[in-house]
Amino acid sequence: MIFMMIIPIILTIVPVMLYQAGMLLCKKKSTVTHYVWTWIMMIYIWLVFSVTGIGSMWDIISKGGLIATFQQANIGFIPFQSDGLFTYCMNIIMLMPLGFLLPYVWKNFRNPIKVALTGFLFSVFIEFAQLPTNRLADVDDLMMNTVGAILGFVIWKIIGNYFFNKKEQQRTISLGNSEPVIYLMLACICNFTLYNWTWFI
Repeated sequence: MIFMMIIPIILTIVPVMLYQAGMLLCKKKSTVTHYVWTWIMMIYIWLVFSVTGIGSMWDIISKGGLIATFQQANIGFIPFQSDGLFTYCMNIIMLMPLGFLLPYVWKNFRNPIKVALTGFLFSVFIEFAQLPTNRLADVDDLMMNTVGAILGFVIWKIIGNYFFNKKEQQRTISLGNSEPVIYLMLACICNFTLYNWTWFI
């Protein structure tokens, strides 16, 4: 049981550390402050994976392949059909930290369109990865997650520059314009392709 919890953390954080080590070998480095904030973001991403209960390609294989997975999936295409205001609020809140952290740590993500698109695509992955788990993959989740990312950006815009601006220079020295996207892709790909809960039975 402990390994089942530890492995997703490793699959989320270690690839980022390996990428950073590789960049260091290529003589491209950042600051300790920046690295710490990237790891904080990845721990948040792991928490999102844990809450949403994403599946993996091994779950798709066990269901008989991608076509069979789609045939058995619980998908909601019609918007605003979710039960209760609580569901909408939780989906908004879930991606607000991402919308805040992207501009807070990376200067080139101080653009609402970039943040909204990143939040949307991350939500698309979550909904896709939920297909083999029989959890509802819902268009409402996509919309509310995207709204959450935008609201996180708005919160950063309103208060981030005034109350959370300490050590900004050290925090925002990035390893490239696509650094956060690379981290998110590494976390999604590694968790989706490498994690198989049946190995721990």
